[in-house]
Amino acid sequence: MYKTCSQVLGRETELLRGVAEAQKQVWDAVVKREWAGFEEILSMVGRISSDLEAVEGERKTLVGALAASSGGSDDETGFYRLIAAFPQEERRELTAKYRELKMTGLRVRINNDNLLTYIAGVRATMSAFIETAFPDRKGRLYSRSGAVVPADMRSMVLNRSF
Repeated sequence: MYKTCSQVLGRETELLRGVAEAQKQVWDAVVKREWAGFEEILSMVGRISSDLEAVEGERKTLVGALAASSGGSDDETGFYRLIAAFPQEERRELTAKYRELKMTGLRVRINNDNLLTYIAGVRATMSAFIETAFPDRKGRLYSRSGAVVPADMRSMVLNRSF
């Protein structure tokens, strides 16, 4: 059981590191406005995410099996309590791997939040700029047929330099 647990934690940590590296590439592409190859990066993130989901399922199954063998349920029993019956050296290694997994996951979450905050800031800036640059529109955008359309800033292409 120890060996399987160690392997699953290691694989999940490596996949999270792959997500972190992909996030760095996404951040660089967004900040530098380099959209060539962006679809490939997003495709890679999708593949890593599906692999990560599978390994996370394995980990949850393993934790459930550990909990069942100790007479509890995985919802009420923490990971550290589940590995308490392992020998000290194995427990030390699993604890280190589990902490590394949690720290890597935390870094990924923080980086993701930073990227979303950056994008929201750029979106707000562009909305304010367009509202200021075109006061006659009163914040409204119009379609080719002249109908008012919502100011959706998810994608915008400018053919002029201001």
